[in-house]
Amino acid sequence: MKKTGVYIWCCGVLLLTFITQSCSGEDLIAEDRKKNLFNSQTDLTKKSKNFYSKTEPDTYSLTDRFKDESLLTLPCESTDFGDVLSGYFESLLTDPAFDFDLLNYYLELNRKYVTFYHGENYYGENGEFNKLAEKRIRELTKFWDLNREIRLNGQHNSFLNDREILTDMIESFDRTVRNRTEAYAKADLLLELNKDSPNFPENPYFAFDAFTKSNGLLVIGDGLLEGIMDTGIDGDLAFTAVLAHEWWHQAQFEHEDTWDYTDQLSNPTEISRFSELEADFAAAYYLAHKRGATYNWKRIEEYFRLSFNVGDCLIQSMDHHGTPTQRLSAAELGYELAASAQKKGFILSPSEVHFAFLEVFEDITK
Repeated sequence: MKKTGVYIWCCGVLLLTFITQSCSGEDLIAEDRKKNLFNSQTDLTKKSKNFYSKTEPDTYSLTDRFKDESLLTLPCESTDFGDVLSGYFESLLTDPAFDFDLLNYYLELNRKYVTFYHGENYYGENGEFNKLAEKRIRELTKFWDLNREIRLNGQHNSFLNDREILTDMIESFDRTVRNRTEAYAKADLLLELNKDSPNFPENPYFAFDAFTKSNGLLVIGDGLLEGIMDTGIDGDLAFTAVLAHEWWHQAQFEHEDTWDYTDQLSNPTEISRFSELEADFAAAYYLAHKRGATYNWKRIEEYFRLSFNVGDCLIQSMDHHGTPTQRLSAAELGYELAASAQKKGFILSPSEVHFAFLEVFEDITK
């Protein structure tokens, strides 16, 4: 793909994000049945129910960088993951039923819902990662021995096609409704709109989140896993690697008062890059360790080469995760750290892994 065309997907993200944040519902919705149904200014922070938390803690997000304005101005090469995203965005933008306000409304509802939801969970579109999730959560809990309760919420496209769940979302987070009866009415109108589109809400972009909160919450979306798998990566590896990366952010939250290296960094971009590259380093350590996920380097390298490999186009972003070369280098060094201890079989503590990363960080970012 030529350089002038490789960032259709980047521009798509920016176009979707920018317009939903800057345009009113009146400008974007022509059909009478859509008018006043939703708009980009809706405050989705309403009352909480018994299964929702009240406040939103600090966040590390694996996917927020796909909405960054720097994508428009910084050059970057085409990648497998970028090509997959391009296909998703093209499908959205060419859908005759496409609507910017509905896109933004659904994205906000789904993210709020998984952020505050407490209850039963399943992982993968049809629960195909349930057993793996149980196994990996058990392993990671023992592996890192953090002094906090960590829980994992799955994010699903199907939430936005389920009358009861969609009504829960609207009642809890949409200030334009006053009671559950009104929430049901609004949900029914939205479900009718869904019938007109093969993308709303089936497109992977509607469940593309992966983030962690300082209160112990981890979120992994079906759409993100689908995107990684569409590059050719095995689903179990994709799930395990994303989970391991997000889990390490919980270690960073737990030790934020004693791991003070980021205090020496001059801006949010550098802090984000450090935090994310360290999560790659620690995730690879767990992925390779014989008391962890026991993947070999070939599998780990495949994951880091193909997934989230978005080139240098985010080097000035506040959500910058490091260049592809830096991420692969961090992963390789994490793998080597695990390999060096294979014969002894011991697991380094989070602080030992942190200080091991500090020793190689400058080499990674040269």
